[in-house]
Amino acid sequence: MRRPPPHNWLFVFKVIVESGSITEASEKLNVSQSAVSQQIKSLEDYLGKRLIIRGKKGIVLTDVGKHYYNVIRVSLDNISVATEKLFGFEQKDTITIKSNYSFVDVWLSRHISAFYHAHPNTSIEIYTMLWLSDFRNIGNEIEIRYGDGTWSDAKVHRLTNDSIFPVCSPKTKRNITKPEHILDYPLVSVMGNKTGWTEWLQEMGVHAGGKSASLYVESNLLAYKASISGDYISLGINSLVDHFLQDGSLVRLDDRELKTTEDFFLLEPAEQFISEKEKVFIDWIKSTYTQQ
Repeated sequence: MRRPPPHNWLFVFKVIVESGSITEASEKLNVSQSAVSQQIKSLEDYLGKRLIIRGKKGIVLTDVGKHYYNVIRVSLDNISVATEKLFGFEQKDTITIKSNYSFVDVWLSRHISAFYHAHPNTSIEIYTMLWLSDFRNIGNEIEIRYGDGTWSDAKVHRLTNDSIFPVCSPKTKRNITKPEHILDYPLVSVMGNKTGWTEWLQEMGVHAGGKSASLYVESNLLAYKASISGDYISLGINSLVDHFLQDGSLVRLDDRELKTTEDFFLLEPAEQFISEKEKVFIDWIKSTYTQQ
């Protein structure tokens, strides 16, 4: 295998692309323009390919230059992150968690103090979002997702094995004696959940007769709160709704349940360095959740 080009050539190439010109790159690197030009020329000569084309308004990447930049950018960024986490003078003691909103509210916020008492010198940042696309600009850190577990961009650890069943307030339940009576009340549907009322009613042999949800919300937690405060009937996911069943604010309408096609998963980046503190948190949440 051919030896890779010197690191400084690659770093200069990355800076040139991100600066947009040789002039800007030289200012950022605090070296002369001729020195920058010589570095990129040496890299192109070594590779035998043209990477950039100089123009009056800056540089333009060639096709091969675009592909090579994407590879170099990821590699150098990963090296920087790993170096800082392992050897940096200001090593980050903060763990960043990206999580489904309902999971944070119902479970993580109720147990996170246990992690603090075990690791008081570690700070945690928690970002709560509803959709996976909301996480794109936060970075590749630890994440808790609700879905089918088929994500190729991370190492996936299953946290739950969920089922659904109808829930409502104790007051509403008094007037419901049969499963089909559910259709006399407004239903709440959670947008994005793959297993919902259509699947549950069909599995239980209840003919819906064209009945659809009266309320559509973005999170399971909002659905439960609507049921607590009114006549709405929601589909409870056992890993989220158990707390409300235990405190009596919600009750089950039917002992039968349907296995969901989605569960909660803990994800760690497959292509990025994980610090020791992040590993400790991952082990803690896996072991703590398993014990519940």
